[in-house]
Amino acid sequence: MTLVSEPQLPDWTNEKMGSMVRAALWLVTQVGEGNVYTKDQLRTAFPDIAQIDRRLRDLRAYGWVLDTNRDDAALAPHEARFVRAGEPVWEPGIRRTPRRPEELRPTFAERLQVRNPPDPEAVWEKLKDLSSTERSLLMAWIAMGHRPSSPVELAWRAFRSLSEGQRRDLTIRLGELISSELSDQLGEGGTSPNP
Repeated sequence: MTLVSEPQLPDWTNEKMGSMVRAALWLVTQVGEGNVYTKDQLRTAFPDIAQIDRRLRDLRAYGWVLDTNRDDAALAPHEARFVRAGEPVWEPGIRRTPRRPEELRPTFAERLQVRNPPDPEAVWEKLKDLSSTERSLLMAWIAMGHRPSSPVELAWRAFRSLSEGQRRDLTIRLGELISSELSDQLGEGGTSPNP
């Protein structure tokens, strides 16, 4: 675990800095290279920044490597790994010169040095346990080079990007919609219709 607490680093809680800079400093000083953090930890650290996930992704343009479960099968969907820090975006002038994507991509050997990949045999056991349909779907993702987001995932991300008040309002509306649908399914008498 590499946590940095050098006195020359700015305080990540200083709200006068941009959210991307604060997020970078949070990763370096609070998470540490090679360590896993959760989306809840990130949102707790930055409760007033609705697009904090996007600010973290912006760091990739400066050489920062952040893995999700799409990159690392050992990670749960709500987890991410801070693999490696890139350019010190808190320093003057750095944010004006993001590098091109081809300059950012670490080599496979570099990535293996930073994180422990899953055991291939353990992955094989998971593959064997999948149904034929699930294996076909996985093969399609492998062929595409990525796993497309489901409509539910896209809705979840959009929902999480809203303010707390907006989420509360939509939660009430969603509850009313579900209640209405369930009432329709159960019939007016409130009991389940005969199958």
